[in-house]
Amino acid sequence: MTDSSLTSAHAQLAAEFVERLDLLEESGQVTNLARRLTELCLADLTTALNLTLTEDNAAQFVTHLAIALTRINRGDPEIVMSAVAAEEIADRKREHNAVTSVMRDASRLLQREVPDSEITYMTVHLCGLVDNEGGSSS
Repeated sequence: MTDSSLTSAHAQLAAEFVERLDLLEESGQVTNLARRLTELCLADLTTALNLTLTEDNAAQFVTHLAIALTRINRGDPEIVMSAVAAEEIADRKREHNAVTSVMRDASRLLQREVPDSEITYMTVHLCGLVDNEGGSSS
């Protein structure tokens, strides 16, 4: 993955989700930093997993990602881990590793660790997108 392909993916995703992210930010549900990180994380995930994300297939994931990053950005209490969610992704190493890597980078900019519970829920959402594209893998 080159810097130019990542930059192109970032621009494309920012344009695709501009209305959703504008609404979330303008309503105070999402911080500006979380919005920018959401766009960067989406670009990294789409290139790493060869996904096509659109408003039609990824609206729920994008909203969850932006709000989760905002909770972390604001220092809100960590959400509780669901054993069911953890079990659901137990064999989804590729997707879990991709989310973990992206969140490691995000944590540096947030200056806070991204909790494992958030990574688990993000991975659950991402697995649904991968499965819908017919690319289920372990």
